Amino acid sequence: MSLYSDVDFARVENGALAGRLVARFWQPVALAEKCVAGRAMRVKLLGAHYTLYRGQDGQPRMTQDRCPHRGTSLAYGWVENNGVRCRYHGWKFDADGRGEEFPAESAAYARSLSLRTYPVREYLGLIFCYVGEGEPPEFPRFPELEDDSRGTLLTQAVVLDYNFFQRVENDHDEAHVFFTHKHLMAKYGLDQIPKVAAEETEHGLVVVSTRQDGRQRVGYGFMPNILLREVPIPQDRTKMSILLAWRVPMDDTTTFSAMVNRVGTFNEALPDLGDVEDPAEIAARVMRCEMTLDEVDQNHPLLPIIQDTVALGGQGAIADRDAEHLGQSDKAIAVLRRMWAREMRALRDGKPLKTWHRPGDFEFGKEIAGAELPAVTH
Repeated sequence: MSLYSDVDFARVENGALAGRLVARFWQPVALAEKCVAGRAMRVKLLGAHYTLYRGQDGQPRMTQDRCPHRGTSLAYGWVENNGVRCRYHGWKFDADGRGEEFPAESAAYARSLSLRTYPVREYLGLIFCYVGEGEPPEFPRFPELEDDSRGTLLTQAVVLDYNFFQRVENDHDEAHVFFTHKHLMAKYGLDQIPKVAAEETEHGLVVVSTRQDGRQRVGYGFMPNILLREVPIPQDRTKMSILLAWRVPMDDTTTFSAMVNRVGTFNEALPDLGDVEDPAEIAARVMRCEMTLDEVDQNHPLLPIIQDTVALGGQGAIADRDAEHLGQSDKAIAVLRRMWAREMRALRDGKPLKTWHRPGDFEFGKEIAGAELPAVTH
């Protein structure tokens, strides 16, 4: 019998516990570059749509998706100054969501209606929002990715056709990298399955993997769905790159995966994304057994995402955790599930939840100081 038969890590829609937990934290919903001034866009989080737009003042804003008149998505309308006007009947709402002009209706009626609006922040090339109850928590900052000395900021996002919690668990699965990403990882000396240690922290969890030669690698999870670690990326083949990632549930079976890197030396041989096959289609071909992962272009800009999509999508849109048989390499996943289950039960039962925070003395890599795996390629 599952240890967690009373909680569901995967489902987030319609007030599900996992969704209520995620909603208590700031979440990215779009690339900042996609939120163009003067144009509205539709975004999805926890099974619900919202309208996101950037006003004439350059500030992003997010409102409820549907116009309160007849229910058409406001994302299909247009931006006027810092407000938004519905395409259906022209109802206009100002920058704060207040009714401003309703053609064919009185000014008093317009003033009587308002949109629900949501706190929004722009950070590291992403647009974040808070859709939970009450005041939002302190916005999370990551000085490691604000540090220009680490290289050029690279912010990317992909939509994945499987549940977000599979992606979160995979972030702390040290054993998979030696098989799913074997060619890329081997160039950095990651060619041995390590011993894994994991423990809960003030911010989430820390995972330390130790190789037979004593060299170590560390990864950090920030509750509920953030990863911070160094990883090899196709954009820089000279050394590992620091990665900050959010795995955001758009709905039960779709994930918005936002990734922020610092790139020291760009791989000039890497083709532009517009010049290569769609990574989702490549993964689909592999999953139809029309090709293998070894046959995928090893110089594809999103190669690690293709590889992970095959492995994680291969679990199904929502993994069946009751059919699993975990082993000693899954220690970090066990810690992660234990934390999530405790918090979800507390939320369900109306009990206090842990106040997660980044401690003032947090320092990337301090747990493995002196034993780090060399970050440069072989």
